[in-house]
Amino acid sequence: MANDRRKDPLPTGLVQRSARLAGQTGKSAARFVGTRMKAFASPDRAQEYLDDFHEQTAEQLVDMLGNMKGAAMKVGQLASFYELAGPDETMSTYREKLTMLQSSAPAMEPEASRKVIEDEFGRPVEAVFADFEEEPVAAASIGQVHRARLLSGETVAVKVQYPGVDQAIRSDLKNLSAMMKVSVAMAPNLDPKEVANEVRDRVLEELDYRREARNQQRFSELYEGHPFVVVPKVFPEYCRRRVITQEFIVGRPFQEAMGWSQAKKDQLAEIFFRFFYGSFNRFNIFSADPHPGNYLLLERGKVAFLDYGLVREVDAQSLHLLHEIVFALIDDDRDRCRRALEGIGILNPRTPEIDAIWEHLKTINILVLENKPLTVDPTLVQSMTAAGVDPRSSAFQTLRKVGVPGVVVTLNRMSFGVVSLLGRLEATANWQAMARELWLGDPSDTELGKREERWLARFHPELAESLAMRRRTAS
Repeated sequence: MANDRRKDPLPTGLVQRSARLAGQTGKSAARFVGTRMKAFASPDRAQEYLDDFHEQTAEQLVDMLGNMKGAAMKVGQLASFYELAGPDETMSTYREKLTMLQSSAPAMEPEASRKVIEDEFGRPVEAVFADFEEEPVAAASIGQVHRARLLSGETVAVKVQYPGVDQAIRSDLKNLSAMMKVSVAMAPNLDPKEVANEVRDRVLEELDYRREARNQQRFSELYEGHPFVVVPKVFPEYCRRRVITQEFIVGRPFQEAMGWSQAKKDQLAEIFFRFFYGSFNRFNIFSADPHPGNYLLLERGKVAFLDYGLVREVDAQSLHLLHEIVFALIDDDRDRCRRALEGIGILNPRTPEIDAIWEHLKTINILVLENKPLTVDPTLVQSMTAAGVDPRSSAFQTLRKVGVPGVVVTLNRMSFGVVSLLGRLEATANWQAMARELWLGDPSDTELGKREERWLARFHPELAESLAMRRRTAS
């Protein structure tokens, strides 16, 4: 990690950061011209030259985005996360390199972290923590994590925001055109404006760590005693606007699961599905940032969920209407679906008929439309993603005319993220059966589900009884 540290200050100004983005684009263009000339001179080595070009471009892109941090880096994280369209032999190179941004990035010098802590607490680091390891254990888009020990003896993870990252992010968000060029280069299947809006919403939510600490504490309380979901404890007295202190969790990165048996991958996918959609359907709150850098794989099949920077609540009426949309799709009831879509604000009497977006709705909800096992592979994920953002999709022009309430925007971000995770694991499950547990309190057929039922009855008895009543009413 030490050799990867930044020696120069984090660029924060609009002009400075724009120059970095434009400079990378110009270098890549010039190098591509050179590659074409070499390929023309030696046709038998053309593919070799092209592969080298993409490899070098991807490495330089990761280095630039990692060192810029902030919103520019978030673009790279998002692009690496989604199953992007494009020739696989080309896009796989960028996916592999950009995946590095999901769990790590070039770290800042230790003096920067110490200065932030001292500014936030108004006293030296030694007066705040009994021990503080200057070498970070992880570094990401807006902060890096250090291991420390509290005066009371607990070992903790201290996430410290990079100095100047607030200004850097706001500069990036003003520099949408340059960011769009980078995002198009990495993700031709995504609308650059949508990417920019996503980045704006995401990173501005993340800037106040006190908010994240409150979110995490709430999830920690909700998931107390859970058989396979772990939410690290937060230490509120050690949290500030740019510092968050939580229980230190020792685990393995998500990428390690790629080498597991398919049975273990399916079980991990079930845990992801139950955590994200369980929170949404049972507790009316959900974490909307399910990228692979936010988990640690633990012993005995448990998973630690680490990041709560983007958390959204959903009101009971909106949840009911979202359920109505899915039930209508399952029952092939277009009138019922239209009423629910109008109720939540997606359609109104002057917007297109339900027939114009029916197949689109079925595509993005395909996981839960049938009560049978379904394998989520990269092809399925690409078709689901393209249904919403690919101008070539049949519903694209129609979708531009419909409304998208804020809760739906954030829910879609979570849903596509979870589906992408399942696709990476190529997981198979009866997703509708799992969803019916969350919607209607149906009994579970899986080992994990039965363990979760027992937990729910013990730690949330009122909710368990409410679901039982809902099931009796539905039947």
